[in-house]
Amino acid sequence: MDEAHHDFYGFPSNPLSIYHTGPAWPLPTGPDARGIPKEARPVCVHKIAPVWRQLGEKIYKYFDSVELKWTSIDPVRFAEAGKEPGPLFLWVGVVPRTLSQDEAKAAAARCKEILAEYGLIDVEIAFRGSFFMRTAGSKALNHTPSVDPTADVRRPFSSTLGLQIAPKTFPFIESTGCLYLCEGSGDNRVFLLTTRHGLLPPGEYANDTYHRINLSAPRRDVMHLGTRAYKNALDAVVAKLKDETTKVDQYKKEIDGLGEATENDDPGVIKARNALAIELAKAESTKASVNELHDDITKLWGTESQRILGHVLYTPPLAIIKDSLFTEDWSLIELIREKFDWDGFRGNVVDLGTFRTMQGRLV
Repeated sequence: MDEAHHDFYGFPSNPLSIYHTGPAWPLPTGPDARGIPKEARPVCVHKIAPVWRQLGEKIYKYFDSVELKWTSIDPVRFAEAGKEPGPLFLWVGVVPRTLSQDEAKAAAARCKEILAEYGLIDVEIAFRGSFFMRTAGSKALNHTPSVDPTADVRRPFSSTLGLQIAPKTFPFIESTGCLYLCEGSGDNRVFLLTTRHGLLPPGEYANDTYHRINLSAPRRDVMHLGTRAYKNALDAVVAKLKDETTKVDQYKKEIDGLGEATENDDPGVIKARNALAIELAKAESTKASVNELHDDITKLWGTESQRILGHVLYTPPLAIIKDSLFTEDWSLIELIREKFDWDGFRGNVVDLGTFRTMQGRLV
């Protein structure tokens, strides 16, 4: 087994090694030699963490400048299965068959120079062939006016305030997002304000400040729609689809019952036939719209991983505010920007649904 196939042997994707700095990894020997499985390990505490944003940007801009077709850059440690990990690597994925070993050596040398600028002389570089594809998933739907035939069933899947969320670790514990916040100062990060107890349930987590300021901290992912909320929302779509199907069938039956149109039809029959035709067209249009929504929801929202919209960035401990009866209970979620259509985003808008009258008053 050569280095290309052995270096990352044991990884599910079976990536081919192109080149890595540092000592060569031992190859299996003998007639019955088998590959030595490798594992990826977390970075944990390392001085690369506080400078990673600036460092990572400098490295990928260098790759772009030399037209290196990179697909990912991951800080990671490698270890033989069951053993202690080695040094930290910048594990760089590149489009297969686009980078020669000599080109990889030159790129690795420049990366080492950039690392040295940050005082990081103990970090190695490894290149592998790799395609990168974002997991297909949901994008929060935009608000639509009440005249939209799907307005009443699409709201749970929209980005309007009150969106139902849940921690991925405990998808049955549900809460709501109540306010969008933009960081400003040239940064494009957007956050969602919600409660702490809904994301870090008491009894499951210590009542400590949680602040994910570096990539080695545990990530607390948050879903748009927990287990029950997703089921209820999907059930509502299915129920509406059944209702519209029933309407279509009923209108067709009534039209058939009036018989073929003739010149001698009674005016009342003509009026009824025209009215039914209008209602049939409306029901068929609504059915088509709801059916399209149902297909999109089942395809893009069906699994929990598809509904991840961000992660907990900061939350203080639960506490009673001094000299008051109020509880400090809040969290900030850093949102995944790709999960939102920012061109159609309405911001901090509450969807009040359809206005109805009650006892002569507008409510």
